[in-house]
Amino acid sequence: MLKPPFSSEFDPSEEGEGSIDPLGLQPGYERLADRLLPAVTVRMGNPRLVTAMTLGARVCEDWDIDALAADEITPPWLVWEWFVVEAFVRAEDSLREISGVPGTRKVRRALRAKRPVSATSYLKTPSAFGFTGVFRRLAVGIGILTEDGRLDDGGYELLAAWSKDQHLEGIIDASTGDGHAFRDRLRRAVAQGMEKGHTTWQSPDFWRELARRLDPLAPGRNEKKFLLDRILLRAGQVDMVARLKDALIAEGGVGERQEEAPFLRKLGARAPADLKQLLTAIDAYEAFGRAITDAFDGLRHCASVNGGAPVGPQDFSATPAAKRSLAALAPSLARIREHPKLLEWEHDRNGLQQAIELFEAVQNGAELFDAVLHHHEHVQDNKPPNGKRTWFERSLRGKIVVRPGYVLPEAPDGEGAYVHEYRIPTFSRFLGDLGALR
Repeated sequence: MLKPPFSSEFDPSEEGEGSIDPLGLQPGYERLADRLLPAVTVRMGNPRLVTAMTLGARVCEDWDIDALAADEITPPWLVWEWFVVEAFVRAEDSLREISGVPGTRKVRRALRAKRPVSATSYLKTPSAFGFTGVFRRLAVGIGILTEDGRLDDGGYELLAAWSKDQHLEGIIDASTGDGHAFRDRLRRAVAQGMEKGHTTWQSPDFWRELARRLDPLAPGRNEKKFLLDRILLRAGQVDMVARLKDALIAEGGVGERQEEAPFLRKLGARAPADLKQLLTAIDAYEAFGRAITDAFDGLRHCASVNGGAPVGPQDFSATPAAKRSLAALAPSLARIREHPKLLEWEHDRNGLQQAIELFEAVQNGAELFDAVLHHHEHVQDNKPPNGKRTWFERSLRGKIVVRPGYVLPEAPDGEGAYVHEYRIPTFSRFLGDLGALR
């Protein structure tokens, strides 16, 4: 079964200012990706973390939605997340793999320093980048949790399936049984965490049991079936999701990002009209994105290897990246113009429409140099709340230098992968983890 490399942690607070989406391509990509798999994102790892969220919602249901721990900033669901990730780290030698669980590096660092897990030792933005934040869209989208984090109908069904696999009768509503006792142990731990504002001492058996019962790569038979069925029915338009599933099974999965574009192109060639229209829109958008991204990266590289001296249009025009991007630009723009729906789906007048009008005027390398700079400056200037600095500084006589944080020693390779990932490797990983891929 294919298992692609997965990076679990991303903390945008540590990124340089203005360092994300320098060409403003992200909103258009998100709109297209949401038409394909709206409940999925590329940062999602093991879908069994939805089960951990579901159990946490049951454990934390006695606290008010706006309750906070002693630190006055941490809600109950996050205290629960701290305990789960700490359990995974403490028991990782007995688990198959936890690298796909967000926050493990932070927790491992805290434990090595003999510190409890807390707001200061965990992810800086856990509501977006902890496993609850990462999987909230999926859990809500497939009817497991409500928007406020309470159990939805599907959440009770998932807990029932999980408790059956775990032989924990009483996890939902009975007042006796192993499930009731286990739930009470978890509640006491979260209550201690709420009182202290950090995780607290628990017995080795507590950590091992919690990690074993929620092992990210070991869902039970009933749990797997329920999660898979729910994802296939609710992660996107049912017919599209079914065709993606069947194509991925036939392909044996798509584990690497560079495999996604050929997979979607192959699928689009034989897809029904609605799916073909979406996949050709994605391919056209990405052709344009690749042309201007390679031009932008080629400009960064040109400025990075010039010994710090300013570079101008002539320097850039002579590079292979500029020539390649210039040759690809006009055909990519024509494909966007000719697509029956792509521009109709674009709602932002300052987005794709304005960008293609700018680049349609480009006839040579010098004009491409100017267009790339102008577009990048426009994108950075319009980033909230008050704009961001550009990656280049303009110097005399129309030349530029690249700012130190954005140098690019290697030239773009000109390979044909999409600029963005359309969630296919993630969806493929879901199918693998839940037993649909063999």
